[in-house]
Amino acid sequence: MPASAPKPVANPPPIPPPPAGFWWRTLACLGDVIPLMFLGWALAGMLAGPEELAARQRADAWSQRFSDQYVEAFKSGAPRDLDRVLEMARNPKEADLQAFMTWYSFQGNVSFVTMLLALALQEWLLAGRTLGKRIFNLRTISLPEAAPPGFLASLLRSAWKAAFFTLPNPFFMLLGIVNFHVPLFRRDKRAWHDLWTRTQVVDNKPV
Repeated sequence: MPASAPKPVANPPPIPPPPAGFWWRTLACLGDVIPLMFLGWALAGMLAGPEELAARQRADAWSQRFSDQYVEAFKSGAPRDLDRVLEMARNPKEADLQAFMTWYSFQGNVSFVTMLLALALQEWLLAGRTLGKRIFNLRTISLPEAAPPGFLASLLRSAWKAAFFTLPNPFFMLLGIVNFHVPLFRRDKRAWHDLWTRTQVVDNKPV
């Protein structure tokens, strides 16, 4: 009987580049988010309506009064001035609290959308290389094929980072701090958002 033809052997997935070091990816992250934070704040000021602008003005006025009182207490050292500082911090007026919540919620939402879209589109359209990753010669790849990340992976990665840096929510802040340290304890240097989206930040320097 004729021998059966050998089955074709599938090509193994490519070996990905070495993972980016913890501090290099941290610097790249800061290179991404710091300019976008300022951009989000500027856009919030331009998009704010009368209610948001009034809340911002009231919040800024309270912050200035608190700063002036703190400086006065620091200069004089008088217990009475220190008590005034503590009283302002412990018992702010309801209208001042509402102004802070209105303005910083609006500013956070605008900054969140700005950072989300900017980071996601950069990673998706520029083959995993955002501004910060270009500065520090890193890139994001999808696993196991080591290809640039798709749109959904880029969107989910960016949503996680944008929520941590822009939304005034203690839950997101706590999770973000823990997630920030996860790569320190993993050999592949991947954080939670890398694991969830099957991506990895790698060194893009030529070998």
